[in-house]
Amino acid sequence: MGGVFGRPKQERGDGKVVAITGCSKGGIGYALAEEYARRGAKVFATARRTEAMEGLQELGVTTVKLDVTNEDEIKSAVDVIVKSAGKIDVLVNNAGVLTMGPVADLPLSAWRHGFETNLLGAVGMAKAVFPHMAERRRGCIVNISSILGYQALPMGAVYSASKAALTAVTNCMRMEMKPFGVKVILATPGLIKTELFGKSSNHSVQLAPTSLYSPCQANIDKMASLTNTVAMTPASHLASLIANASLSSNPPWRLFAGELWFPVMAMVWFAPVWLLDWFYWKGHGDAFAEGGRRKRIAVDAEDMKHK
Repeated sequence: MGGVFGRPKQERGDGKVVAITGCSKGGIGYALAEEYARRGAKVFATARRTEAMEGLQELGVTTVKLDVTNEDEIKSAVDVIVKSAGKIDVLVNNAGVLTMGPVADLPLSAWRHGFETNLLGAVGMAKAVFPHMAERRRGCIVNISSILGYQALPMGAVYSASKAALTAVTNCMRMEMKPFGVKVILATPGLIKTELFGKSSNHSVQLAPTSLYSPCQANIDKMASLTNTVAMTPASHLASLIANASLSSNPPWRLFAGELWFPVMAMVWFAPVWLLDWFYWKGHGDAFAEGGRRKRIAVDAEDMKHK
């Protein structure tokens, strides 16, 4: 099947130059920056706000302001790194946002924001870095996708669709860039403990009372803060696996890690669709039933007033 499923030997990064997107504190990118720095690599960590990367400078990490949805900032950031370090050995495309809400209610702006960050940001970075790697006939690009790119959840269409697209793009990149000595890794994590879920409420639709899906609002809010309810794998574990793979002379083409990745993928590969639909929709179905019950009670109460 291919891929990494355990913890391989500790690869060193001495002399390597690593660029990482989405390095705000509390996330996978921050853990990656710490891990590569610990292994002796020269690390350039990026985020929309440099103050969000506080603490990395003390580890010798260079922080660079970068909004991956801005092409000019991508070009500028890559130029800064290449001018400073002379090369980029490893690029990790980690920047991402989680957008929650039903397809029928999410504004197109939410779709654009999700795809511009999760997909086009990675594509833009790869396009900017690839010529430098191809010229040297060496390099490694890691795109961080998600198991949700294989199995979509109700209310998570934007995130799942953008990660599914990133998975497809990564497979194309792997084949297209191989002749130039550039390796491409698809990292597909399960549930990783980060602040992505905690912050996602800023990107989740607040359903109008008239929405057909209004009974699901509490469920959407709960999904947007899974860190409070579900066991998750520490980001440091995933960071170690990615660092090992990307610094290896013979890296795997894909990497699975994190809580629930195996049961979810097993269901994708073997479970019938009707079972998947029932399993993933059950909570929302219960919410609809409860919403209908409350509505009937409200209607009955209103009728009593007029009797």
